[in-house]
Amino acid sequence: MLKIENKVVIRFRDRRIVKGGTHNFKPNREIFHVTEAHDEKKIIEISMSQLKAIFFVKTLERNKDRRSPEDFSMESFNNVIGRKVKITFSDGEVMYGIIHGYTPHMKGFFIFPADKESNNERAFVIRESTVAVETFS
Repeated sequence: MLKIENKVVIRFRDRRIVKGGTHNFKPNREIFHVTEAHDEKKIIEISMSQLKAIFFVKTLERNKDRRSPEDFSMESFNNVIGRKVKITFSDGEVMYGIIHGYTPHMKGFFIFPADKESNNERAFVIRESTVAVETFS
């Protein structure tokens, strides 16, 4: 079993997915590396320019009970600190969460899921892969 500090699911703009672990991701770097989950000897160089988002996850296993955005309720935002947002990606996927810093000119931003049952602990969203970032009060 792969023992890694940061379990990640990398989602590319072309819909490819890579699962594994990273120790050198930094939001301001163009390149980082991922050790593939199914082959610990295979290290892939990842270019941020090709990505939709990097999901930092609790487990690399597929979550069969994953809730869809349609099941989301605004009650999930109760008692949270930060800007509440709805992100719409260019491929149509929608994600609700909390952000602590968002500036439209930045390369990307972290979002923390509103759904506490989510497998995602946080995600780094590449701004160019979004069509809308809407805030709620």
